[in-house]
Amino acid sequence: MTDKEKTYTPRGYQRYLLERIEALRGTNLLLELDCGLGKRFITHQLVVERFPESRFIIVVHSSSSLAETVEYLQQAYGGLESDLGELSSRVPSRLRPRVLDEKRVIVTTPQILARMLQTHYELFEDFRILLINEVDTIVRRSGGRTNLVYPWPTILSLLGDRWIIGMSGTLRDDHAVFTDEQVEIRRELLTLQQHIPESVVITMEELYGTDVGEYVEPTLIQVERVADSRIRSISRVLDELIRDTREQIGMELEDDGHQDLIADDPRRVHLMLERLPVSDELKSRYMHLLMLRKYVFAMPPRQFLRMFHGHYLHHYFNLSDLSRILPSISTKAQRVLDIALAHSKTVVLTSYLEMVSQIAGLLKDAGLTVLTVTGRTKNKGEVLQRFRESPEVNVLVMSPVGERDLDIPNADVMVVCDTINTVKTMYQKFKRTRGGRVVILVYEGTSEERKVRRLVSTLVERYPWSTATTE
Repeated sequence: MTDKEKTYTPRGYQRYLLERIEALRGTNLLLELDCGLGKRFITHQLVVERFPESRFIIVVHSSSSLAETVEYLQQAYGGLESDLGELSSRVPSRLRPRVLDEKRVIVTTPQILARMLQTHYELFEDFRILLINEVDTIVRRSGGRTNLVYPWPTILSLLGDRWIIGMSGTLRDDHAVFTDEQVEIRRELLTLQQHIPESVVITMEELYGTDVGEYVEPTLIQVERVADSRIRSISRVLDELIRDTREQIGMELEDDGHQDLIADDPRRVHLMLERLPVSDELKSRYMHLLMLRKYVFAMPPRQFLRMFHGHYLHHYFNLSDLSRILPSISTKAQRVLDIALAHSKTVVLTSYLEMVSQIAGLLKDAGLTVLTVTGRTKNKGEVLQRFRESPEVNVLVMSPVGERDLDIPNADVMVVCDTINTVKTMYQKFKRTRGGRVVILVYEGTSEERKVRRLVSTLVERYPWSTATTE
């Protein structure tokens, strides 16, 4: 079957979205469409079926996403043929102006788009539609002189008069906005609407008058407590040191009349730390302690012990004793093995290469066939395909690479060894398997357990259509 012979009937919610976009032609739009519901299909329908005469700039956030988007638009359902071009590292600089001149639909990354706008702005005159994929990624999580990630201030200043359509799997997170040495925790959607003015927002709730519920893959989240008294003892000492240091920061601010900068909110201390008028020693100690606690929860014991430097720590930890009593294998890694042995296909997410290596080695020693994907993996697509298709491959262990780009269906369970505080990022990690069961490992009786339970509670509250907990 050729591309021209391929046919596809849009689902009900996709027809609704396409009709809404067509009816709102010229009005800036922000579209929330959850993972797996067809953002690339909507893009294809817009450029081929709904607006076949219009010139599009499609911006994706990474080179891997660009390659996948170009491949999809070339191969899925046809209709573009010679109309499609790309501005990427795969296209020599000298040929890029020609691509802009000759192609109707251009797929590009923000960095290359900004450079081309600054050097060949005249070639963009006829491109009247700017489609931004994963539009939430243009918003800074915190800090900086602007609320937007580089180079989006440049792009929007030069293309702000175009019809902007932004799409994302979620528009529900918060971020920190700095004004006059103050910090405000603001909805990212408000910032997007500030920089994409007069935009109409279409959320997942609006789609629930359609058939969208038939296609949402529910995810069941389980928080599993891992008992390790040694880790619990270390983390409690670190918790106390972090609280003491935060109190010292507060006292320095109060002495200088700057207490209002943090307003007794621990989040503000972390977000504003570099800007706070307190001693560099306090700032350095506070960040070091936060990182130490993260390492304790996320690394193998022998590896995180190497991070315990700093003269103040020797008053609280005897590193020789710790080195003697801590096991070489993480208790979390042992629990991953138990879970993997009970399932045919397991995906494991962990933040550090040391933990990837330890888990993979432990599983292989138990007779399981294991693949890994990290930032060092060059053929990620081939590895994922082998995991999906080969019945002999039992486990895929991943570090945080391309969570937005890598879809991993066919897994029986996803095991998450450590988390971050950003609800949206964790949600996107969980949805990579397109539904199913997610097990988050936490050390029992620690601040990690409390943090994760808060995170999961917020996540289920924000995404009730596709998540639930076992508790």
